[in-house]
Amino acid sequence: MIKKILCIFAHPDDESFGPGGTLAKYAKEGVQIEILCATRGEAGKNSTKENIENILSETRAKEIIKASKVLGVKKVEFLDYRDGELCNNRYHEIAEKIAYKVKQFKPNVIITFEPLGVSGHLDHIALSLMTTFVVIKTRFKGKLYYYCINKERASLFKRYFIYFPPGYPEQEITTSVDVSGVWKTKTRAMRCHTSQLHDVRRILRKTRKLPKVEHFLLFQKEKWKDCSSTDLLR
Repeated sequence: MIKKILCIFAHPDDESFGPGGTLAKYAKEGVQIEILCATRGEAGKNSTKENIENILSETRAKEIIKASKVLGVKKVEFLDYRDGELCNNRYHEIAEKIAYKVKQFKPNVIITFEPLGVSGHLDHIALSLMTTFVVIKTRFKGKLYYYCINKERASLFKRYFIYFPPGYPEQEITTSVDVSGVWKTKTRAMRCHTSQLHDVRRILRKTRKLPKVEHFLLFQKEKWKDCSSTDLLR
């Protein structure tokens, strides 16, 4: 039976800037991966200087599709909510759409943002909460992993937003994936997001000396699972 991973993200580029190496690694191993993207990222800064929202949304949608092909992702779907508006009054509406996708795709693993949104982005935080709600509500039988970063990496981005969360200590991180073997694939996918080259360059510059490892928290209702697995699907 083919294993499946469903990634639930807020914006185009979340897949490559986040756990792109992990996605590339599992895709190479034959895992079927699909992405559910809540917005088309029309509120983002544009490196091409063309900031008309409808043009930017079209551009960024094409970029995530191109990047996903590089990573080996089989399919990208958009929920078509506006960037920056994944707020409480849409909570259940979006959750229902996530639940439908989970029921339809039947993944073994779901990946989304950790509860502080990795960078503190409110869209990320909202989507983390909605995905967690769906996992609990539907009694999802697979695993939910939150993509996260450690304290060392977080310390490099203190001025990224008004408040950048401090990252997680090593003892709280439940799963770490070595992506050194697919690092070139990850960076190639990142560079597909040409409208976001300002972020691509900053991220690669700041993290160039860090180990090529991506981190996750395994969700359990009662508590974080105490483990040191390097395999999401085990």
